[in-house]
This record gives sequence, C-alpha cells and structure tokens, in this order.
Amino acid sequence: MKRILLATLGLGGLAGYMVPVHAQSSVTLYGIVDAGVGYTSGQRTANSKGGVGAPINYTNGSNWGFASGTWSGDRWGLKGSEDLGGGNSAIFQLENGFNIGTGQSGQGNRQFGRQSWMGLQSATLGKLTFGRQYDPIVDYVGSISAGTFVTGMGAHPGDIDNIDNQARVNNSVKWASPVYSGFQFGAIYGFGGQPGSVKNQNAWGFGGQYANGPLALGVGYLQATNAYGTSSSTWSGAYDGTFASSINEGFASAASQRIIAAAGTYSFGATQVGISYGNVQYTPGALSTFASSFTFNSIGATVAYQLTPAVRLAAAYNFTQGSDVKGTSGPKYHQVNLATYYALSKRTSLYGLVGYQKASGSTLDTFGNVVAATASVGDVGNGISSATATQTIVRIGIRQTF
Repeated sequence: MKRILLATLGLGGLAGYMVPVHAQSSVTLYGIVDAGVGYTSGQRTANSKGGVGAPINYTNGSNWGFASGTWSGDRWGLKGSEDLGGGNSAIFQLENGFNIGTGQSGQGNRQFGRQSWMGLQSATLGKLTFGRQYDPIVDYVGSISAGTFVTGMGAHPGDIDNIDNQARVNNSVKWASPVYSGFQFGAIYGFGGQPGSVKNQNAWGFGGQYANGPLALGVGYLQATNAYGTSSSTWSGAYDGTFASSINEGFASAASQRIIAAAGTYSFGATQVGISYGNVQYTPGALSTFASSFTFNSIGATVAYQLTPAVRLAAAYNFTQGSDVKGTSGPKYHQVNLATYYALSKRTSLYGLVGYQKASGSTLDTFGNVVAATASVGDVGNGISSATATQTIVRIGIRQTF
C-alpha cells in the first residue's frame, strides 16, 4: 500500500509539473464540408486532338449534377503552435483539399495541397514560414475580394489573377509583418529547384493590407517564371500556374507570368461594397506559342446586404479585357453573379448561387491558333469551360464548418 501511495503521489506531482507546459502548446483539427447540386448551361467536350493550324473541335452540352465545394473548397487540416517564451512561438499548418463527392484529394491529388508549412512567429518581428503557401495576392487581396461576397463563382474569369487562390507557391519562404495600427505587409520567395538556374520556375511576390473599422484595402504583386527552353510546361516548379480554363490556356507556354492585383471594401450599416482590379501579363519565350506579350485587365464591383442576422444577399459584376491577338480584336468577358446565404447556426448554412458570363472577340488555344473566345464563369468555371460565348452556372448547397 505504501508503494502504491508513493507512486500515486509521484505521478500526481509529475502531472502538476507537466500541465503548464501542455497549456502553452496547442494542436487544432478543423475543416469545411460543402456539397450541393448544380446546373451548367454549357460544358465543352473535345472531339479531336487538335494541333497547329487545326483547333480542337468541341461540342457543348448542359450538365446537371453533384457539386462539391462551391461556396468553400472542402478541406480538413491541422494547425498548431508551441510557446517558446518571450512572445515567440513555433507554428505549423497542414491542410488537405478534397472532393466530398468522390473522396479524392484536390490540388493535383496532393495529400496537403491547400497548405503545408511550418515556421516561427514573433510578436515583434512577425511570422517566418517555410513550405507550400499562399502568395501575397491571396493573403492581402483575396481576403477582401469578391470571394467574400459571392464565392469563387464571382472571381475574375478563370481566376487568372489568382485572387481566389487557385494556385500556391511551392518550396517557399514567406515573411509577414506584425499588424501595425491595421496595416500589415509581407513577401514570399519560391525556389524553382532547377539544376543550373536559380531563376527557372521560381516565384516571388509582395503585398500589404490596411484594415481598420469599416475600411479595408489590399494590394499584391507576383512574378512567376516558367522553365526556359520548352514550348509548354505544367508550371510544376515553385508556382502551380492558373491555366485551367479557356480564358488563358493559350498562354501556358509563357516564359513568365506577372500579376498585379488590388481590392477594397467599405461597410456602412448592413451594407458592404467592394471593388477589385487585376492585371496579368504573359511574356513569351523563344519556343512559346505566341510571340508578343499579352495582358488581361479585370475590374469588378460587389455589394452585399445583411437582410437579417441569418440572411445575406450579394451581387457582383466584373469585366475582363485582353490584348489584341495576332491582328484580331482581343477577348472580352462580362460576368454577373448573384448569391444568397442563410445561416442555420454558427456552423451550418444554406446557399444559392448564380453566375452568367458572355465572351466576345478572339483568343488563342493551347496550340497558338486564333479562336473565338468562350465563356468560363469565375473560379468554378475552371475545367468546365463552355464551347460557346455564354455560360450560366447555378448552384444550391449546404456548408458546415468544424
């Protein structure tokens, strides 16, 4: 009995010693599940391989079906911190994206494709992190863009400026400052990892945001470099690339991509308004399928109204115009979005979304052929571009966080 008593007291003392250490560290499991049904007025299907001088032949068909991650991409993740003392901590975040309808991992079937990073955080020096991370456009512009009003369906066509976080930066080092009176800024560098070159397939950028009271303003810049000496690339180095739709697939052979983006929001009463701007430039290399620099400019406006504590309504419009293409008038895209959101609880909500886009003018296909521009609504349109000049997408669903 004495031995049992002494062992119990010893364990109790050890537990008392360990509790403060455990309380200074934390690991959180979190996630979002989002599912529904939807209608797409036109979704292209290739009937030929195509080639130089022979554009791919597409047929177009409407599609009713299951929809995964429309309001928010389905995800689960782990994030944690360890207090190192003196206002310093070690931090990490691992986040998996997946399709709730099939269970398949997203972002190129990566285990932690949305985010995977670790680093150090200081109350006075900011945060330094290493891994697969969002760029400053996502951090400082995307967080106050149309996505907060009408989801990725309201992104600039094809999310060509990455405001809706279609792409991430691999093998990157990122620094973010502390928040100074509402202002924060940061920068990122992604290593290309190409033997013999420190530039091939690297990426770098910087940005900042001011958020104080009813006003929020953000700006970001990103420069990404492809592998020189190739006629095409999967952009599998530091930067994923944003070439997943008919909007810009004809420029995937660019030697480099530059993005400038900005956004602002202002709230008054139950109403919030916002504006956004994106400028994307593709620079050709010796073996690219296009010979001159090509630029897209996008501008958008959004408005949201909190009708009741549980109901929010929103609408958005954006316009995108591209440069002239090989002597022909460049592409133009007009897009309108409507959204409604109903909170059943703090964690669960219902939503309804509508997006419509009309395209005109000419652009390039993946082989460099001049073709008629076709529609691809917002970020949701990536991979389901239309074969015609118009596209309508309707989604209804349920979203739950944990």
